[in-house]
Amino acid sequence: MEINERMIARSVIRAGVSVASLLLGVSIAHAAAGAATGRIQIGEQQIVLSHAFAVMEQDMLAEGDKEKLTVLLTDKPVPDELRKASTGWFYWAEKEARAGRLHGLILTIDPETGIWDHGQLLTPSGFMLYSEFVSPPDPGSLQLALDGKPSDHVAGKVSMKESMPTMLGDKSRWTVAAEFHCEVIPRPAISGVLTHSAAFDSPEYEAVRAFLEACKQGDFEAIRNSVDPQSRESMASMFAHNKSETLKMFAGMAAETSKLKLNKITVRGDSAEVVFVSSKSGSRNRQSFRVVLVDGEWKLTQ
Repeated sequence: MEINERMIARSVIRAGVSVASLLLGVSIAHAAAGAATGRIQIGEQQIVLSHAFAVMEQDMLAEGDKEKLTVLLTDKPVPDELRKASTGWFYWAEKEARAGRLHGLILTIDPETGIWDHGQLLTPSGFMLYSEFVSPPDPGSLQLALDGKPSDHVAGKVSMKESMPTMLGDKSRWTVAAEFHCEVIPRPAISGVLTHSAAFDSPEYEAVRAFLEACKQGDFEAIRNSVDPQSRESMASMFAHNKSETLKMFAGMAAETSKLKLNKITVRGDSAEVVFVSSKSGSRNRQSFRVVLVDGEWKLTQ
């Protein structure tokens, strides 16, 4: 479902943000799992950060198998059972944020360059995407200083030069300044790479093919049944806003994908990436889909 993040990210106002850093006490037990000190200011609301969680993920907006480091800074910890390289923690965070039980910020970091240029702010309306263009040597408005290159552990400081609009329907703005340190959870190791007939005959590809066919037909129930349960909750809000237009968007995505050819499937345990590329020489058109095993069946996931 790469198309959703790409389309939304391009429409976000690019800006920067700043606030003075404040140190807060963190217990030894929490520090072992990951800790943060600092605050997020959203209008008149002040959020005290105390926990950090970090995981390596595939960068779905980049070509190839490039990784991104995702760091979650919050006012309460990620449950132990969700502290792994999967989408479970993400859906938990969104649900808790909408319920007003969790506040914080997601940082998306290039582990090679140490650049933080986009992410999501947790709000009662769900995740608010933010991003900015970075043109070296100008570091941009989003400031990140890492203590060395991330490996199995990451630590650093984040701040912003200027406040950023919340886009919550009012004129409020937000800023952050914090320090954090935590272990980095790696992606599962590659357990298989499928190409040619092995890819076409795979259940992973069949899951994607069924999803795309449902999108072409505009079959809401078939689309819903082809994605994992956690994605259904997120998808429900999209369709509730404007079902007709959302179906058109999905149909358009499926039509564009039908012009591409299946390239390969990379399996990592109970998850996999299904990649399509252009058949035209020199073209960089690429589309990828993530699938996960749910009760023995492969389903699309965000």
